[in-house]
Amino acid sequence: MGNPAVVLVGWMVAAMLVVGASLTWAWSWLAILFLGGGLLGVAYWITQRGWSQAREKEEKIRASLVELQKVSKRQESPPPRSFSPESLGAELQQVVNHIQKRIGNLEEERANISAIVQNLVEGVVAFDSHGHVLFGNSSACHMLGLDEQQLQGRSVWEVIRNKELAELVERCRALDFHERQRVEVDIHAPSPMIVEVYGLPFPLANQKQGSVMVLHDVTQLRRLEQVRAEFVDNVSHELRTPLAAIIGYLETLIDEPSLETPNTRKFLHVAHQHAERLNRLVDDLRSLSEIESGNVVLRWEAVGLKAVVDEVTGMLQSQGQKKGLRFLNQIAEADCVWADRDRMVQILVNLVDNAIKYSSEGGCISFLAQRLNASVVLQVNDTGQGVPSTELSRITERFYRVDRARSREEGGTGLGLSIVKHLVQLLRGQLRIQSELGKGTTVEVVLRISSK
Repeated sequence: MGNPAVVLVGWMVAAMLVVGASLTWAWSWLAILFLGGGLLGVAYWITQRGWSQAREKEEKIRASLVELQKVSKRQESPPPRSFSPESLGAELQQVVNHIQKRIGNLEEERANISAIVQNLVEGVVAFDSHGHVLFGNSSACHMLGLDEQQLQGRSVWEVIRNKELAELVERCRALDFHERQRVEVDIHAPSPMIVEVYGLPFPLANQKQGSVMVLHDVTQLRRLEQVRAEFVDNVSHELRTPLAAIIGYLETLIDEPSLETPNTRKFLHVAHQHAERLNRLVDDLRSLSEIESGNVVLRWEAVGLKAVVDEVTGMLQSQGQKKGLRFLNQIAEADCVWADRDRMVQILVNLVDNAIKYSSEGGCISFLAQRLNASVVLQVNDTGQGVPSTELSRITERFYRVDRARSREEGGTGLGLSIVKHLVQLLRGQLRIQSELGKGTTVEVVLRISSK
């Protein structure tokens, strides 16, 4: 359209020439006015249209510059309200330079992240929303026996020849972003190994969801755990026979009348007490080793909680009476769980034994069961000294004691709650412990409900 100002001046000159020619040719004033006005009107319309188009172009250029500045994150100097070719070129050049710098920084950042992920000891494989590989590092390719050059774009079932891992990737795409799943699998090719795998979702573009699989080789760790379990099991087995002999001879000596001297009988009682404690420790170690090794055979059945609690409290009644403790069973006859009865007895024996040891004289140990959806929550409450909140997260660790002196006095081994934790996990339940210092402790065992 050209410069609107130049166009306007051109039309004005043309109108003046027409008016001058009309006067020369002696046209009437009415014709001259009509012709001049028409020319000026057409000139104004065309000029106004040119100005409008120029303003539209300017606004488009301004909007484009603003968008470029947003993309380049360069917003410190907004574009001017009006443009000249020189200022427009300089502004565009600045934006282009800034974008090039940003692209360079992003490329460097991407290269750094890629180098870090590629050199991780853990294997990492990322999948898109359709289960096709986006990325896999060298550790993952080594664990799974894959060719890194031919990995990208292939489907999960092509690259992972393990049904459990492939199903994990499929499940992860349906999880919420804060969730994750864990499996431990045996891989036989290219080399035998035990791999701990975590699967978690991650967001993609267009509101789609991919998944990431992180693999950690735990072969050596599991082998060492197996060695430790076998060592504990063998040592415990070998200690049982000499301990039985020591305890038997000590009991015989205690009953021997000829040894009726103050110090001798005192020493024999101390030796017998510690031999019994060592025997309990060996039994607990064997139980824990058996549970952890997975050698426990479960007999699943509907277990009535009230009857199990009555059996356990009857076994430990004399121990509780020494401290004047009351047992209060508030569980209904209908409360049943799907579990192994012998393991439930073992869990409750450890919990009640703990409650007796740490309850004050004349206290109360109560039992309650509550239904929660498809589960039953078994509560064991005591009125003992309680556990500090800072210690709660550690009391299920083996050999961990809050009050070591008192635990030794009571004959505790430090393995009771650790055994309970592993047994509850074996029964596919949950263990929760709440305690308030000076008021007592509540242990909750959450197990699946039985419909039988």
